[in-house]
Amino acid sequence: MQAFVVPLFALALGAGPGAPAAAGDWVLASGTGTCSVTSVDFPDGPRGFAAGAFNCGLLTMDGGYSWTPIDVVPEHGQSLVWAHAASADELYAARLGFYRSTDRGASWAQVGPWDTSSPGSIFDVAFLASGRLVAIKGGQTWTSDDQGDHWTLRYPGEMDRNFHELHFPGSGAIGYATGGVVRGSMGNGIGTVLRTADAGATWTVLDFPHGAITAADFVDSDHAMVAVQNHWTGTLYVTSDGAATWQALPSAPPGWITSLKQRSASHWYAATADGCLQTSRNGGHSWQADYCDADFRALASINLRGGAAVAAGNDGLVLYEDRILRSGFEGP
Repeated sequence: MQAFVVPLFALALGAGPGAPAAAGDWVLASGTGTCSVTSVDFPDGPRGFAAGAFNCGLLTMDGGYSWTPIDVVPEHGQSLVWAHAASADELYAARLGFYRSTDRGASWAQVGPWDTSSPGSIFDVAFLASGRLVAIKGGQTWTSDDQGDHWTLRYPGEMDRNFHELHFPGSGAIGYATGGVVRGSMGNGIGTVLRTADAGATWTVLDFPHGAITAADFVDSDHAMVAVQNHWTGTLYVTSDGAATWQALPSAPPGWITSLKQRSASHWYAATADGCLQTSRNGGHSWQADYCDADFRALASINLRGGAAVAAGNDGLVLYEDRILRSGFEGP
């Protein structure tokens, strides 16, 4: 059995002076080097942070237009799978351990008990408005009410219940964990959706019989879209009742979808493992390939939190949606 693991690649959009142009409204970023990004995040419009394979990291001060490489937790050799920018100076990164920098990546300190000897990767951490942190570590969920110094096990895990993304739309009390297990050479698998109504204190396993979820995003606590892989064919499913039931959409971007993000219920972005960035303006019913990398460098992470869309992936591939800056933020 092969468990689905967040790939060691991601996409972060940005392009500096003299950067080569990508197709359409997307621009290739400058200064990214060969960093294979797995996660990218923005606390505000101009400043962003990305982390990835072999302790690589990237910083931007111009919204993703250009980047500066840094080493992330260099004293602990590991490929990082999650990054978060709480502010321009306060950065977080994780793999087996959980780390924080308060000086914009110049130095790093371990937070809490998890280190490189701790079993299970930290795939995602949600920072709730209440101050609570919710984390996925391995096939378990944990919470912390003191910024990560101490953690409480909330969902102990079960066989074939793998998940790698957390979603807390709205107030933060209602949240979801999504993911799955990929089995066999044909790529069919088992999907997982967990739901909490008390900010991660307790979790309920919901029925999801459609296959392994590789990417998901929630518009609000009731509405969401997930990407499913079965036999290497992707299908998109949507829910309008808090993940109680799911309906298949008529089309999906080709390839293995690694990241899904929504700007509104109608405006969606999807990244794929063969290096394509797809967009939909009708709630996922049809898709357009806005950019496909000539070298098939995989994309792994899309971020909309800072304003303009930024996507990042393998071997220095970082993209920036230039249209947002040129014409202002669009409606859905």
